[in-house]
Amino acid sequence: MSALLNIVIVEDNDPLREVMVEVLQAQGHHVQGLDCAEALDDSLIRTRIDLLVSDLNLPGADGYSLTRRFRAAHPLAGIIMVTARTDLTDKVTGYEVGADVYLAKPVSPEELVAAVGSVARRLQAQQSLGIARASMSLQLDSRQSLLLGPLGQCPLVAAESTILTALARAPDQQLEVWQLLELIGLDLDSYTKASFEVRMVRLRKKLVEVGAEKSSLRAVHRGMYRLNVALSIY
Repeated sequence: MSALLNIVIVEDNDPLREVMVEVLQAQGHHVQGLDCAEALDDSLIRTRIDLLVSDLNLPGADGYSLTRRFRAAHPLAGIIMVTARTDLTDKVTGYEVGADVYLAKPVSPEELVAAVGSVARRLQAQQSLGIARASMSLQLDSRQSLLLGPLGQCPLVAAESTILTALARAPDQQLEVWQLLELIGLDLDSYTKASFEVRMVRLRKKLVEVGAEKSSLRAVHRGMYRLNVALSIY
């Protein structure tokens, strides 16, 4: 059984919308049916919605503009378009604005359920990956200056090892640039900001290489750098 989803259906054909709602509710999903794009107002679009099922030919704002607005608010959610517009240009535009699946009317209940199940499995895998990454811990072999993670290992130069060790042990895993420079034996007055940023970009690439997110090392306010991943040092 795929994950159960919070689904919104936007369809102006009342009988069709009611059937779609009933079919997906029978699968255990929480489903809300709306008759126009404007009904998906700002207060609703900010709530957790896992999947949007939308027609293209809607009164007022069309399905394309609705999809763009929804995708901006829910970048990781699923989108299924169900429409009578079957020209290739319509399909291509649908995928370009964010659709995961493009279904041509008339769509059978079985095909709709299958499409929703496919999106549900993708969302479930995506969530599992996010949980795994959130709980991921990198390792630093300080004796060998070797960074280890789920995707492999990467050698570090001595200064990089020192920077990571200091950040991992600092309060909130963040330090000011002058502190980092001092730790690696460089003078703030003689070392340019640009050259230090290049050094940190290289270190960030090594973190990503072993499996960390791109945001695992980033500059924050007031000339600080923060380490955003757990790091075990031995």
